Amino acid sequence: MARSLAPSFEHPPLSGSRPPRCPPYVEVTHSEQLMPYLEHVAKRPYNHGLNACWDLQPGERILLRVDNWHSPMVIEACKKILEKYKVKYEIRYIDRGDIKQWVGADEVDYYLFRTKELAQWMDEWEEEAAKKEFDKIFMGYGGPVLTDKHVKIQRMPFITPEILASPAHAMPIEVINAIDEWTWKRIRAAKRARIVDPEGTDIEFTNHDEYWDDKREFYNPKLVNKTWEGNPKFGATYLPGHITGRPWMFLNKEDGNGVIAGTTNHIAPCDWTQLIVENSKITKINAGGEFGDKLRDMMEKTKDLQYPGFPGKGLMYWWEASIGTNPHIHRPRKDFPSGFVNCLYERVRSGVIHMGFGTIISSMDERKAARQGFPVGHWHLHLYFPTYHLEMAGDNELLIKDGRLQALDDPAIRKLASKYGDPGLWLDESWNPAVPGLNMKGDYWKDYGEDPLGWVKHELDICRNDHPKFMEMVGADNKYCQGKGKEFWAGGCCGHSGVEPATFKSNCCD
Repeated sequence: MARSLAPSFEHPPLSGSRPPRCPPYVEVTHSEQLMPYLEHVAKRPYNHGLNACWDLQPGERILLRVDNWHSPMVIEACKKILEKYKVKYEIRYIDRGDIKQWVGADEVDYYLFRTKELAQWMDEWEEEAAKKEFDKIFMGYGGPVLTDKHVKIQRMPFITPEILASPAHAMPIEVINAIDEWTWKRIRAAKRARIVDPEGTDIEFTNHDEYWDDKREFYNPKLVNKTWEGNPKFGATYLPGHITGRPWMFLNKEDGNGVIAGTTNHIAPCDWTQLIVENSKITKINAGGEFGDKLRDMMEKTKDLQYPGFPGKGLMYWWEASIGTNPHIHRPRKDFPSGFVNCLYERVRSGVIHMGFGTIISSMDERKAARQGFPVGHWHLHLYFPTYHLEMAGDNELLIKDGRLQALDDPAIRKLASKYGDPGLWLDESWNPAVPGLNMKGDYWKDYGEDPLGWVKHELDICRNDHPKFMEMVGADNKYCQGKGKEFWAGGCCGHSGVEPATFKSNCCD
């Protein structure tokens, strides 16, 4: 059934415009090599989003939460940066047990667990805020945050040296913020939107006036308070680095209609999965292998339950189409997919959309449903080459074209980026996934769709161990493998002297 439903192409449609791209693998051997990247993170002004912005100030009281799935080298580098900035810090370690080796179907069970864990975190944050022992808490790499009246919650997305040693974390925050604002401004103004993707997504919805305040500057405060009571800063606007491309609240007049399809969720690549959406409710789940089977089982178990705040019965409602905005995020190669080295990190690369369905994350209604004993959680499909059409009051626009966020080509943003060096390096993506039949030679189904995880693990191993062979194999764009690109990606973007940057493995670049 899956092959007959999945897309097929006579020629790879994106091989010319969006060829595979992957930066050279950087070998990090000691924690000092990570310090230039943490210097940027330490100096970025605080915000509540997904970009690591620690804004370290002398004398601050910092709680750093890590666990045994974090690299000891990364933890050591974090200690050094906290000590350099003369903060008072405490590190709390959590034992998660053995590092899990993931398959895509694991997302269903994991997010049933993850929803409960996040609720516990929020309770803990409230307790810490009440005690006023810390000014900031650094932990986690996704999900909402509480109001920051007494304690600020910031992200700790640095799981491995490979993830930290990246221009993504040296990206000038002024530029990232401008990209966010550009994207948000256009989403707010759109009357309708349509999202298509070559892996099979084609869905549209109305951006109802009732989602917004009178000026369409913020979400409707009544909806915000209903959805995230007491946390308007989180709910009233976008989450930096994670722009809500579809309002993530229910009006009970949702009209999302079409198809969502893909081969990746937050945990790992999964069998090609197709969701049929009618009035924002998922009415049918096709294909998907074990992932699809688990989703269908969850849909069947909950079909007669009336969840608090939902437009109708059942759990499977589409509520999220969130957009990443950092062009230098890339899929980690070492140990993928295991522990926190999974697909959650890559969702914030610019132009990637992750579609979410189930209960709205940490909303009041989700908490009510949990107290009623209902299953709570939400699941995802990623779109790596989406085109996002905006129907405006005047001329229509493209927000994203074939996975490229159009903010990156805006003259004002390119002028801003030029303050920090070559805008062609700052504003071009480090990574495009290699998908046979889509942006490289091969048959989409035979070479990829039958076993996406198998393909991805294979190509990542080659990319890490023999980068020139990988580039040749997939017909990749080698922008970041020579000249200024190589220097930029190896640490030259950081502009720090006196610190040995991370170095390329000898077999990674010609």
